[in-house]
Amino acid sequence: MAGRPEVRSAPSDGYRPIMPSYTVAELAERVAGSVEGDTELTLTGVAPIAEAGPAQLTFVQSDYYRRVLDAARPGAVLAPPGMEIERTDVTVIRVPDPQLAFGRLVELFHPPPPPPVGVAESASIGRGVRLGANVTIGPYTQIRDGAQVGDECHIGAYTVIGESARMGQGCRIAHGCSVLHGVTLGDRVVLHPGVRVGTDGFGYAQGPSGAEKVPQVGGCMIGDDVEVGANSTIDRGSLGDTVIGNRTKIDNLVHIGHNVEVGSDCMIVAQVGIAGSVRIGDGAALAGQVGVAGHLEIGAGARIGAQAGVIGDVPAGAVYSGYPARPHREALRASAALFRLPRLVQKLQALERALNSRANGPRASEDDDRKRGAAS
Repeated sequence: MAGRPEVRSAPSDGYRPIMPSYTVAELAERVAGSVEGDTELTLTGVAPIAEAGPAQLTFVQSDYYRRVLDAARPGAVLAPPGMEIERTDVTVIRVPDPQLAFGRLVELFHPPPPPPVGVAESASIGRGVRLGANVTIGPYTQIRDGAQVGDECHIGAYTVIGESARMGQGCRIAHGCSVLHGVTLGDRVVLHPGVRVGTDGFGYAQGPSGAEKVPQVGGCMIGDDVEVGANSTIDRGSLGDTVIGNRTKIDNLVHIGHNVEVGSDCMIVAQVGIAGSVRIGDGAALAGQVGVAGHLEIGAGARIGAQAGVIGDVPAGAVYSGYPARPHREALRASAALFRLPRLVQKLQALERALNSRANGPRASEDDDRKRGAAS
């Protein structure tokens, strides 16, 4: 094992960040924006548009935000080119994507507290572990035999890094995570609390006495700049590898099964479940609670609507929704037809009564009237 870094404890009174302030000109330079108004106005924070005060920055993205702005009091707003801002007392920073620019500026006003660098005394470091420079290993964390941790990595308390796992530079692993044996993390990977990477896939075969476990001996490879939300799980491959591509973002409570291949720049929202051996192309997006059956292919750039049930391949660039998932416009037509069904049933019943009356004469009509009266 490389030399154990010195433990540096946080101050006993806690971390108290200095509240930063920036002029409008400085903020505009950060996001390559142009200013309409007071470039020397000093801002001390960011806030939602309805709550922003005279020293705070907010953003307007649509007509809804612009209507809210009429009753708000922000010092400055980020707005897209061409959007008319009638308030002359508000400084405007013009940028192509106000929400994206706002997100980049939020961290200026809310910098994360610097973690203490070093290995906690209660941490367990196995044989042959290689720790990079300026790493943080939290209390009661285990780094098991043969694992490698890159420079500037920070690993929270009560986390397990398994045997021969490898971690690139600048990773942020929160408390209570599991990065199991043989898993590979790229550079700048972020795992939120409770993430499990490299767990066994759901592999069983029916034997004479019931289900018998099929050993899961594959790997799990996570690319650079991937972020995984709290309590999500990514299974290892049964024989080959489960792969998550660069810059893909995974929300909370997502399950990704064994041997799944997710491309780069994908967005996978909360409570998605992806069965084994699915292939997802670059830039695809799966909205909340989507379910994907095993051994399917979702093409690059595809969009799957919330709660869709995917039971067949999805072409590249397609927009699918519904259960079972189908092209979005087709799903909308099917939903609209379903909502019209009760009225259509009433019309059919009325038509049936009219036909019966015509076929059986006035007496049948009188019988029908008596039946309806008794029912009411």
